[in-house]
Amino acid sequence: MIQCPICCERSGLNLVEVWKDYKFYNCSVCDVVFSDPMRNPGSGWYEESEDYTFWRIFGQKLEWRHKQFLHDRKVNGNYLLDIGCGPGLFLHEAQKMGYTVTGIDFSREMIGAAKERFRFDEVYPVSLEDFITSHPNKKFDVITFFEVLEHLDDPNSFIRLLKSCLKPEGYIALSVPNRERFLEWMGEGDYPPHHLTRWNSSSISRFFERHGFEIVKMVIQSLDTEDIERFLKGKIRFRIAYSTIQKGMTSHNEKLINYAAVLMQVKDYTFKGIATLFIPFLKFLKLQGTGIYCLARLKPIESGAMP
Repeated sequence: MIQCPICCERSGLNLVEVWKDYKFYNCSVCDVVFSDPMRNPGSGWYEESEDYTFWRIFGQKLEWRHKQFLHDRKVNGNYLLDIGCGPGLFLHEAQKMGYTVTGIDFSREMIGAAKERFRFDEVYPVSLEDFITSHPNKKFDVITFFEVLEHLDDPNSFIRLLKSCLKPEGYIALSVPNRERFLEWMGEGDYPPHHLTRWNSSSISRFFERHGFEIVKMVIQSLDTEDIERFLKGKIRFRIAYSTIQKGMTSHNEKLINYAAVLMQVKDYTFKGIATLFIPFLKFLKLQGTGIYCLARLKPIESGAMP
């Protein structure tokens, strides 16, 4: 019998979508939407995927979710762990804010890039579980995990692991795609085995409060020109840049990779120009955009309560 992977309820599960071999259910208790079956494909699948290939080459910039954390004042404490740190740009900016940073990522290539570009010592190509096993005494004041939660096939185990290396009354900061976004541009990227759960502000609040956190800040991204750009790029795909970059990576030809980068820039500038035409309407309509950002704090353990 199917049960919700978040709150373990077996009743109140409403079928909302069928896609290929997967069914999506909304749990009326915790409000999460989850897939059945719910299995993470492993790091190898991501490293070979088209989306990951593009992000590895072209996605090395601060995103909206990173800026939400960096624009706030520094939380109490200095030690920060970023799960899924990629090539390290966010860690670099957090370090400039005064944090002592540590990062983990499943990709050895990403960790190598972070070490080479920013000279980080404390970055590791491991899972959270393996990191905790090899660093049992490390505790952090804040743990960040942007665009991670929706990929996990066991979110509850992940949060329990995370809490084991978080200091008392420590903070977490995270982001997830907003399932109530106005524009749908992700396509198959929002389906299994890539994304296994779908979240809104209600389900995020219930999930983390159930695990002993209090929500400090929740921000729903407004629909902006970047959403429109992504929507246009998702609908109009010439595949030239992708095929070029694949050839360049296979042959280790930097010229082809750079040529693909130029093609991507031309496409980006073109769609950016089109998207700016919508700015007056966006300010007026105030529609929901792609992301949700959440900052939460671990509640103090009450006297006599079980941890």
